[in-house]
Amino acid sequence: MWSSVGVPQVLAETTPAPQTCSVGVYVASLRNLNLADKKFSTDFYVWSVCPSKELQPLRSIKVLNIQDYKNFKSAYNLTLERKDLSKLFYPKENVYWSGKKIRATLSQSLNVSNFPFDRHTLTIAFEETIKNSSQFVYTTDYKNSGYQPDIDLDGWKITSFKITEQKFPYATTFGNPDPDSVQNSSTRMVVSIAIKRTKIFSFFKLAIGVYIAFAVAILSFFYDSNETSLAGSRLAISVGALFATLLNMRSQESVLGRTDDLTLVDQIHIATILYILFTGIVSVYSRLNVEDGKKKFAMWLDRQVFFKLFTISFVMFNVIAIAYAIIVG
Repeated sequence: MWSSVGVPQVLAETTPAPQTCSVGVYVASLRNLNLADKKFSTDFYVWSVCPSKELQPLRSIKVLNIQDYKNFKSAYNLTLERKDLSKLFYPKENVYWSGKKIRATLSQSLNVSNFPFDRHTLTIAFEETIKNSSQFVYTTDYKNSGYQPDIDLDGWKITSFKITEQKFPYATTFGNPDPDSVQNSSTRMVVSIAIKRTKIFSFFKLAIGVYIAFAVAILSFFYDSNETSLAGSRLAISVGALFATLLNMRSQESVLGRTDDLTLVDQIHIATILYILFTGIVSVYSRLNVEDGKKKFAMWLDRQVFFKLFTISFVMFNVIAIAYAIIVG
């Protein structure tokens, strides 16, 4: 007689799917992009379509990267019942549509290393503040989301627009005394607007001073090295060019702001400072040759070797640095 051993059947508990609403965003304007203060202003519309009136995501939505709360304005419209003609929540016959208009100044991380060929992505980030991601998630209304085609962001052009849904984990239980509580994650929606610069004249305004300083410095190679004074014309030109470069270097902070990144403008200024330093060293070397009775040799080195070497290498450095900035953006 066969004996059978009963194996207990474990029924897995099914976790209910989180509730959801269709949420969309339409950006009506972008303005006041400030590289120095790392911020921009925007007007946009956000809406939700929900299967039940109890779901009100626009009441609990939070814009995460608001910088200036004083200028934050939000207008909330009443929730309206509509027929679900698109069968978005079939077999529901009716859905509940809500809308909100927001005006805000938002903070934005901006990398200006490749100015003026820099490209940036402006973001508008939303988060559900009441329910966690296991209870509620956003479903993006891609069809109706977008931006106003005639947005005029002075000096910039929009190159792409996208919306992503995210689940953002928090490494904390927020002090929940329940010993079985787990770390929470919230649902997020992030609008990403890629832009690129269309005007580069500001770069020439920042760089023209340093280029002139370099040109003046290398013209010292055509001055006579026969002067005995340490304050001779060659040395005076180098000191003046160096001072002008350092002064011009400070002016970029008003445009780009203070940054720890080594920007393209920084690279050009630092390279120019080094070139001016070497013109001073060449002046000393030329003077030593003159003292040794090699005046013609010193003049030949200055005008045929060092002048050409400095000019060609400086131009090549600028071409390579600018080309890299254009490619990387």
